[in-house]
Amino acid sequence: MAVTTIPLSQAGIASGELNDGFVSQELFNSAVPLPVTEDFPVGENTTLEAFSVVGLSSGNLVMAKTSSTAVVPIGITTAKVVTGAGVTDRIAIYRAGNFNPAALVWHADYSTDDLKAAAFRGSPSPTNIVIRKRL
Repeated sequence: MAVTTIPLSQAGIASGELNDGFVSQELFNSAVPLPVTEDFPVGENTTLEAFSVVGLSSGNLVMAKTSSTAVVPIGITTAKVVTGAGVTDRIAIYRAGNFNPAALVWHADYSTDDLKAAAFRGSPSPTNIVIRKRL
């Protein structure tokens, strides 16, 4: 994993940042549909990365998946969340928007571009998420 070094500086002395592993991805492809968020609960012992494709299991957010016990995608996390034993939380997720699939965190079940593009088709209302590769 790349190491980010941010040198300390003094007033009037320029400082900078070196990072050989930074990759930037545009999250949104378009402003249509407009992004909309809604808060949902996160259960105990759960880690969800920022921009993870999530669904609900027993009323709590988990990674959406198609295998085993399928979890239908309902949104995309807006930030990273980590809960421990006996700890729960709430996090905002995007329920609408036009997203770049390369910027999202997917469960391994979504292994092809076609699966990613179709992930939110048939998701429950009010989910209105479009997945489209950047041109």
